[in-house]
Amino acid sequence: MAWKMSFDYDEQHDVVTATFEDCILNNSLDVARWRTEVEGHLSKYPSKVDLLINLDGLVVKYTAGRVFGRERTEVLSRYTLRSFRFGGDEMTKMFVSTSGVINGAAVNVYKSRDEALRALLADRASGGAFPAAGKKAM
Repeated sequence: MAWKMSFDYDEQHDVVTATFEDCILNNSLDVARWRTEVEGHLSKYPSKVDLLINLDGLVVKYTAGRVFGRERTEVLSRYTLRSFRFGGDEMTKMFVSTSGVINGAAVNVYKSRDEALRALLADRASGGAFPAAGKKAM
């Protein structure tokens, strides 16, 4: 299968969902490709977004873990207000958790999109970050 990612706007909940397919990060070159493509998608929105990230299909190998953690922190701080994750293999979830601690990025990993969405909406309602509205991609 081929490397693929998509970012879909859910107007009802004002949230973008990132989905990955066969995005396997083995090294820093793979991480650079991942970052470039993610930034390409997220830069189409007029302002920072609330983001749900489906970790299924995104595989972070040990050899790319440290670089991925640093890059994901920078991307999320630049393009998102909140980010919540769901799914994923154990190794990828471990790198998300570890990089969150090391780089001060959100971890927020849930079993399903529904759980992640509920958590994001609860955070939004509690004033966890500035509310976002109208994020259709340009």
